[in-house]
Amino acid sequence: MRCYALSDIHIDHRDNLQWIENLSKTSYQKDALILAGDATHILEKLRHVLRLLKDRFQEVFFVPGNHELWAQSSEHSLEKFHRILSLCRGLDVHTEPQLLKGTYSAWVVPLFSWYTQPHEGENSLFLEKKGEDPNLTGWTDLYFVKWPDFGHDVNPSSHFQAMNRDRVERQYGAPVISFSHFLPRRDLIFGERKAQSVSQFKDPHPHFNFSRVAGDAAIDQQIRRLGSRIHIYGHQHRNRYRVTDHVLYVSHCLGYGVERKNGFIQFLETEPRLVWDTETPGANQDLPKIED
Repeated sequence: MRCYALSDIHIDHRDNLQWIENLSKTSYQKDALILAGDATHILEKLRHVLRLLKDRFQEVFFVPGNHELWAQSSEHSLEKFHRILSLCRGLDVHTEPQLLKGTYSAWVVPLFSWYTQPHEGENSLFLEKKGEDPNLTGWTDLYFVKWPDFGHDVNPSSHFQAMNRDRVERQYGAPVISFSHFLPRRDLIFGERKAQSVSQFKDPHPHFNFSRVAGDAAIDQQIRRLGSRIHIYGHQHRNRYRVTDHVLYVSHCLGYGVERKNGFIQFLETEPRLVWDTETPGANQDLPKIED
């Protein structure tokens, strides 16, 4: 069984849904796909695309991203989160740890997550940006994400970290591939481009500081407690393939068509990214390292 990574497919955009529809119906029948969030905020569309992926892959893993938790009814985002988990159970889409069996077995461990904003604690990935709008007035989560009262000293990020506690403290006995939607480290925000300076790209959102809503350093603490060999994530719409302190971090986002057209999302090609092969020793290390 091969294991592939993908995120941020945003199927509300017709060209993205077509990209999913164009995935082979025969090439991945014995394989697994990790989908690291942001498919759609509409539950019926989410059901549809997960079914499409189940038709193509033997196993599908999923965690909700921020778009999934946009609540446009009387329910709050945490209620919607649990409805999504229920939907996944009904489709046999994994939101719990699962073993990929083979000569070189690996556990896939989903990590629920949210971002910590700079005023919420030291685990924020925030870095100042000149000319930014500190109020994030263009950030859609401010209008559509609705949280219940978590109580004293609890925010969405710490709530989801607590949900991961049992799976993080568990002993697995095989290499671990973990995944989250949000970024676990600040350094992953930035590329390491050598062939082309990032300064050649015009900032499409000069007043938006992504680091305010990028992720949470506590995710990386959980990755380290798990002893993950590989961690898959999404959210940023920038692709990465980078080893840091013995963990391979992989982001393989579909993103938006305009981002692909303008060169912000690279190394996408026409399929998800291979990260593990249960019949090939150290398959992840045999894959070519890209310079992002």
